[in-house]
Amino acid sequence: MSASYDIQTYLLDRANVHDTVIRLTLNLDLKSYEGLVRDVYAPQVVIDYTSMFGGQPLETTNEEWARSLEPMMSAFDGTQHVVEGLLIELPQPVEGARRPDKCKVTANVNGHMCRKAARGGHMMHNGGRYVLDLVRLPELEQKGENPWRISRHATVLSWEDGSPDVMNSVSSIGH
Repeated sequence: MSASYDIQTYLLDRANVHDTVIRLTLNLDLKSYEGLVRDVYAPQVVIDYTSMFGGQPLETTNEEWARSLEPMMSAFDGTQHVVEGLLIELPQPVEGARRPDKCKVTANVNGHMCRKAARGGHMMHNGGRYVLDLVRLPELEQKGENPWRISRHATVLSWEDGSPDVMNSVSSIGH
C-alpha cells in the first residue's frame, strides 16, 4: 500500500488494529501461542503487568513471551477475557497527513479465570484496562496481511473478586 492516508486507509487501519486487539484475548483463551506470535505481538515487545503483580515491565521477544505463557496459562482449567470499548488513537486523514506507523489503544478488559484445584474457590474475576502501543509492519502489509502488531502491552487492574489462589500460578507473569 502507498503512503497516502485517505479515509479508506484510515478505516482499514482502524479495523486491523481492532482485530489485532481482539486476537490478543482470543488467542490467550484458546491457548494459541502460535497465534500470539503470528497475529498479535510485534517481534520485540514490552509486557507490563506491574499493576497486578508488581515488579518491572519485561522487554522480550514475541516468541519468548508466548513460550513463557504456556505453563502459566495451562494451570487454568479455563479462561475468558472480554475486551470492549476500544479507543483507537489514529489521526484523522486530513489533506497532507501522513499515514501513521504506530498508534495507541486503550480498552476495557475483564478476565475470568477458573482453576478447580484452587483453595478458597475456583474462580477469579478481574477488570481494568489494556493500554497498548501498536506498530505497523510494512513487510506484513506487502504480503496482504494485517500489518498492526502490539509492541507494548500494559494491563492496568481496577478491581478483582474471587479466590486469590486461582492466580498464584501466574504471579510471575510479566517479569
